[in-house]
Amino acid sequence: MARADVVTQRVTRAGLEPELTSATADGDVVDTGQVALWVVNGGESPITVTVVATATQDGLAVANLARSVPAGGQQLIGPLPARTFAIPVGEPDAGRAHVDYSAVVDVDRAVISL
Repeated sequence: MARADVVTQRVTRAGLEPELTSATADGDVVDTGQVALWVVNGGESPITVTVVATATQDGLAVANLARSVPAGGQQLIGPLPARTFAIPVGEPDAGRAHVDYSAVVDVDRAVISL
């Protein structure tokens, strides 16, 4: 399977009731910038969500952003600036970011933008 393309949902003055969809085992492709990834873990064990960093600083790779989401909990992860997470131009998914999950059973997510 391939990574899933997650549609960004925009918050407006009218509000937003985000639509959560199931995380995928192969990971996701999400927009970068002023967005946040909302992850809800309905499972019985904690999971780790990793946003893959693509940036380098002084020749050193910037570390991935890894966040733990407790069992039965949720986490809002972001913002995801392009300078740190965007895949370089010329590569598949250019300008977007890859997200990986340590487990996906009972895990839902949404990408939210202001």
